[in-house]
Amino acid sequence: MAKAMERFRAGNHSLFYERHSGLVCLVHVGTMNGAEMTAVADQIAEYQGRYFPGEPPFMLVDNRQATGFTLDARHALSQHRLPRDEVYAALWGASFAVRTVINLVFKALSIATNAKSAAMAVGSESEARAWLNEQRNLCSRRRNAA
Repeated sequence: MAKAMERFRAGNHSLFYERHSGLVCLVHVGTMNGAEMTAVADQIAEYQGRYFPGEPPFMLVDNRQATGFTLDARHALSQHRLPRDEVYAALWGASFAVRTVINLVFKALSIATNAKSAAMAVGSESEARAWLNEQRNLCSRRRNAA
């Protein structure tokens, strides 16, 4: 990943805002627990308020070293609310099998909740960045059409 301006740490995981791309970047290492998930979600909300108020965050998640989430992490994420209930996340670096499961879960959640948010698990960082740019362009067109 490109050079970051500042880095926030929660356990083994790090989060930073990449100014040149406008992306919030998360490096997920090992298993994330509930306290770490809450700290990361709070920091994402802080970045959202500071760098792009009124707009959704676009997140680039490096999953090359990730091993998962604890039950309390999943619960913490479901309870956390960002200032905007819209997030775009591209996850990269996981195996094909893990990407497939992640994409199926994201698709089921979007159908079940009619969410504005979108997420995609892809193989490489360049694919993730391209997908996020595509989502940003779609959001921009929707805003301009309204």
